[in-house]
Amino acid sequence: MSDRRTPLDVAHPYLGIECKYRRKLSKFIKEAMQQAIEGSDNKIPTVVMGEYRSSEMLAIVRLPDLMDLVAAAYREPDPLIVVGTDGENL
Repeated sequence: MSDRRTPLDVAHPYLGIECKYRRKLSKFIKEAMQQAIEGSDNKIPTVVMGEYRSSEMLAIVRLPDLMDLVAAAYREPDPLIVVGTDGENL
């Protein structure tokens, strides 16, 4: 964890990690993650959220899954190509 002299909570070589703790997460987020978990079938459950009329999107993944993704990305010689459900590259 960081102190007041650094802008982020976790020192990591590839990720800029800011931690936010709440007494409870919103029911909306928990239900969205549960839906992703139930539909993932051996894939990493991911919730992507954004505000209406904004192009900025946020992805929510469980922390162990994120660490697995980062480790796998740095073992791969080529970057991953992400393809949307319409067949277009994202």
